[in-house]
Amino acid sequence: MSSRSNVDLNLLIYFEALFLEQHVSRAAERVNLSQPAMSLALKRLREMFNDQLFVQTSGGMAPTPRAQELIDPVRELLKRSRGLIEMGNPFDPATAEETLQIVAADYVASLVLQRLVPRLLAQAPGIRLIVRPPNVAQLKRWFEEGQVGLGIGYTEAPPAELHSRPILRDRVVAIARIGHPLVDGALTLEQLLALPYIEVLPMRKPRYAIALEQTLAAQGHKLRPSLTVADPGAALDVVEATDMVVIVPELLARRYLMRGKLQALLMPVALPESTLSMVWHPRSHQDQSYIWLRKQVSEACASF
Repeated sequence: MSSRSNVDLNLLIYFEALFLEQHVSRAAERVNLSQPAMSLALKRLREMFNDQLFVQTSGGMAPTPRAQELIDPVRELLKRSRGLIEMGNPFDPATAEETLQIVAADYVASLVLQRLVPRLLAQAPGIRLIVRPPNVAQLKRWFEEGQVGLGIGYTEAPPAELHSRPILRDRVVAIARIGHPLVDGALTLEQLLALPYIEVLPMRKPRYAIALEQTLAAQGHKLRPSLTVADPGAALDVVEATDMVVIVPELLARRYLMRGKLQALLMPVALPESTLSMVWHPRSHQDQSYIWLRKQVSEACASF
């Protein structure tokens, strides 16, 4: 490392961005820097650490062994420095200019954002919110590296290393179109087994779907889906136009039900409630901006 005593802490911020993005332009965008300025920062970092740090490959700018060695102590130093700054400058949503990132499936985002975004616009106009779709292969790394600070989803058993908090509970219902020739206001087990059925299968099979399968299997029955989709919204669009039925948490179907073309039917078998939860990594547990965001999400969902 260079012997110079006056080290620019911003260089370490830029180093972390380069390590995360492994691309000069994306790293520059991440920290609101121009691409030429980031290139200059990389040059200064190479001089400071007497190492290339990042080398160009077909897959991007790969960190060298020296960069791999540096990233944890650099993050720890940045964490401590940010903590010191926050001690003297408490998070003020009215003046904050930050980018906060959430992971949520589209159908969850559509449910939560309609209540959350008006609160953010009113209380924190300088906050930019980015919502990423889930990626099972990348999610652990995103949390650990601070690329996202909050996840929202229907989950009953989040990983042990994550903090979690339930934010709303929802009953599971069957949805059919109004005017369905066989279903009007109620659904029998015989009808459920006989009607063409849409299976909603996101990244992981929902708890209520597993419970439904087990309950029917115990009685010698099995649902045989005619269509399987990942997005409840796509299923509900199909239900509007056909005599098919779909089983989903009721709140997910609320905006479709409001169109006046669909009906929610009580299930003919008992199913557990569906729980929407927040999850977050210890890295963002004490982050004042994410503490505030978690509070906003909780309060927004309490109004359902």
